[in-house]
Amino acid sequence: MSSVNEVVANYIGAWNERDPHKRRTLIAKTWTDDGVYIDAHRRGIGHDQIDAMIAGVQEKFAGYRFGLVSGIEAHNSYVRFTWAAGGAPEAPLYFRGTDFAVRADDGRLQSVAGFTDAAPAA
Repeated sequence: MSSVNEVVANYIGAWNERDPHKRRTLIAKTWTDDGVYIDAHRRGIGHDQIDAMIAGVQEKFAGYRFGLVSGIEAHNSYVRFTWAAGGAPEAPLYFRGTDFAVRADDGRLQSVAGFTDAAPAA
């Protein structure tokens, strides 16, 4: 079973990994086979959809890298953490969000609900 810190590190790593094979490996280590990611703009169920969703975000926001900007709070099977991306010359728009996750018995993520805390004005 992976520790919560490993799972969150792999989660952030999957969002940043540009190599499809490496990203897919991280996704398998991070999510259960039927794992779910959902936010206000996207949804992925299972490894294939989550991989396609992340690839789409990477294509739309080339040059952006996600980073953990909070501690990881976890209790029972619940996890919460905050991330940020952008705010750099190669990725000028700044985004920050908080993700809430539920871990399965094997330690991987069963579901992630993402919320955007800061984004560029529309």
